[in-house]
Amino acid sequence: MNTKENQNHSSNDLRIATLQHAPVPGNVDESLKRIGDAAARASDDECNVLLVPECSVTGYNQPLETMQQVALNDGDKTHTSIAELCVKHRIAIAYGFAEHENAHHYNTVQVINADGEVAGKYRKTHLWGDLDRTLFTAGDALTPIFDINGWQTGLLICYDVEFPEAARALALAGAELILVPTGLMHPWRDVAERVVPVRAYENQVFIAYCNYCGEEAELVYEGRSCIVGPDGHDLARADQAPAILSATLNHDAITKNREALPYHNDRRPSLYQAVSKS
Repeated sequence: MNTKENQNHSSNDLRIATLQHAPVPGNVDESLKRIGDAAARASDDECNVLLVPECSVTGYNQPLETMQQVALNDGDKTHTSIAELCVKHRIAIAYGFAEHENAHHYNTVQVINADGEVAGKYRKTHLWGDLDRTLFTAGDALTPIFDINGWQTGLLICYDVEFPEAARALALAGAELILVPTGLMHPWRDVAERVVPVRAYENQVFIAYCNYCGEEAELVYEGRSCIVGPDGHDLARADQAPAILSATLNHDAITKNREALPYHNDRRPSLYQAVSKS
């Protein structure tokens, strides 16, 4: 399945693709091949960015011993291979992986730009249940906002987007686009269908949310990857089959929605201090 949303392009457009696929846990070589194939297709579709699911390179739901064996270090040759794909296809790639640093393992997403340089990196800060807590250490900070083709971009991973404070913090820091690799499983389809559009709407940002489909051990993934505009409307959405989605994002849509509903300007932070207290 290949679902596209086509618009007329202008100088401030960004075209993005998301790759929804079934997991291949522990098979880094197969993951790289699939990312390369998707990058070629997305580049042919004139996309500037390709997003793949949570821990897509290494696999997500797998035994601790397997995860530790396939986890990537900073400077791992896998990162170099992805950087080469970015340069070859002139596309930024946002990819999830299990990361090893010192005595810790993290659930990480990294963005390499079309010049083969690391543009942004983020470690999942909100761990989900025993699965995440058995495998990973929580990150301790939200991602700094970074630039992709003139677009201010932030990162979250899966469960993170279910916390309104996380997306709002990125929006207030200047994010116009939030990339969210995910591993959303049954029975929480409402996150993809309801929560993600609300996050885009209330923050007046574009959100790309990229999920698995199929199964990984006992997990059944919901699919329903989507690219959502700052009005909360879908620009593209998958069902539960493998898919490459693509959509064109336009800065003017952000300006239009923020002028119509000035949520950021009308906030009263002094009333919300209890939200940030533990």
